[in-house]
Amino acid sequence: MKTKITIIIATLFGVLLGIIITGVTLNLSAGDMIIKEMKSPYDFNKTVTTIVNNINTQPGWHVVAVIDQNQAVQTHGGFPIGNYDIIQYCNGRASAEMLSADDRKRIGAMLPKNLAVYEKSDGQVYVATSNGAVIGKLFGGKTGQLIEKVSLDVESILRFMNFKFNIF
Repeated sequence: MKTKITIIIATLFGVLLGIIITGVTLNLSAGDMIIKEMKSPYDFNKTVTTIVNNINTQPGWHVVAVIDQNQAVQTHGGFPIGNYDIIQYCNGRASAEMLSADDRKRIGAMLPKNLAVYEKSDGQVYVATSNGAVIGKLFGGKTGQLIEKVSLDVESILRFMNFKFNIF
């Protein structure tokens, strides 16, 4: 009888410990999983120009705006943050397919797509974007399929950095 109770307590403790470790691990890595940051091989201006050109030559895609975030921040009471551009871009066909169904209209909160290009204090330029592989899995179904399809185009746009989405 004592052995059965010990086994049950040990099993419950193991399951509880596993849940806690999983929760802590997900909490620590969630930010890195959802937002991908990669180092650019180019300086700030060449990185922005290369991305804008790649977007505009990718079939169906176009740049909506390039926002000088440093200027915008300072114009509205903030302090200088250094070189920082947000590139907004869109694909009309992909957007129409995503937003045509009522249950997917809320995805408009994530549109147009954005890439952040910024220079860190060490002078290195980085590009950050949402991780379509992870976000697609989070939504699942048709929404996830559409997000993952768009992610292939984003990989093509960022190919000059040898970029590939993954779930880790």
